Amino acid sequence: MAAQRRSIAWSELKVGMLVVTSFFLLAAAIFYISSGSGSPLSPKYTIVAYFASANGLRPGGEVWLEGVTVGNVADVRISKLPDPSKSVEVEMKLQAAYQNIIRSDSQVSIETKGLLGDNIVEITRGSVAGQMVPNGGTLQGEEAGDIKKIITGTNDFIANLDVLSEQVKKMATRVDQGEGTLGKLLTDTSVYDNLNKTTAEANALVRDARTGNGTIGRLMHDDELYTKVNGTVDRLNKMMDYVDAGNGTLGKFYKDPALANHADQLITRFQTIADNIDRGKGTLGKFVTDDALWNDARRTMARVDGLMDSIQNGEGTIGKAIKDPTLFNTLNQTSSEVLKLLYDFRQNPKKYLTINFKLF
Repeated sequence: MAAQRRSIAWSELKVGMLVVTSFFLLAAAIFYISSGSGSPLSPKYTIVAYFASANGLRPGGEVWLEGVTVGNVADVRISKLPDPSKSVEVEMKLQAAYQNIIRSDSQVSIETKGLLGDNIVEITRGSVAGQMVPNGGTLQGEEAGDIKKIITGTNDFIANLDVLSEQVKKMATRVDQGEGTLGKLLTDTSVYDNLNKTTAEANALVRDARTGNGTIGRLMHDDELYTKVNGTVDRLNKMMDYVDAGNGTLGKFYKDPALANHADQLITRFQTIADNIDRGKGTLGKFVTDDALWNDARRTMARVDGLMDSIQNGEGTIGKAIKDPTLFNTLNQTSSEVLKLLYDFRQNPKKYLTINFKLF
């Protein structure tokens, strides 16, 4: 009986050990599959990344390298460094096989899987110019947009849409009440009436054109204008042929190279004259290049200005004549005396024409 009990206990123990081992293997397999960081026995190394904010990142979060899981977040803690951009330390356990890819110029950021998913650490591949990050090395993380910022921006957008909808409602109310240009167009029948009148006038115009009435109708139905235009085109073609043949004055201008030669010679002569003037030759050259004429003109103008000032001041004979009224008064009196003399002469010419003869 005792031997039978020992046999049953040993069997139960083996079953229990098998169940525990199975659970252990299952847990190890689940951890291996969920972690995605390679074999638990594969070599690892540590990198510390600094961020301004953890953005809800927790230990155990995945670390991606170009979208591939290469490790996990070991710890997230507050940094003791005073730099605001290094307020949070994120310690990451990464597979050593990717150590040569992660370099000093790799970019590190905290991203979100989906819109409301878990936070992960995203690392980009470094370049050849960057240095390989050693075990225990550091990288500076970059600030990435989080869900809070997205939600805040969405709220602002919704608020703006609300304000815009209210403005549209007010505008629609004003239009429905007939206010403004658009309201007048929708509610006032005069626009329709004017458009109807315009359409009627357009129909009448088309009808007159079809029946041959008016200028447009004559242009459309009478061949006289076409005949005249065709005759004019024929005359223009003949004239162009005449000119192209070198006939007439215009043909000579067009065909005869003598005009071009004369123009070239004239331009050459003008160029020679211009060169001579520029070199100061001849009278015109002296006028253009010699400063003596300018100086003489300035002196003459100065003397003329002085003379005019003297005249305005009443100096000299001309100044006296302009400024002093005595000459005007004298001339006025003289003209009066002359008029009196002429009047007396006309009244009694014998008085002035009598000749006395005396004998000694």
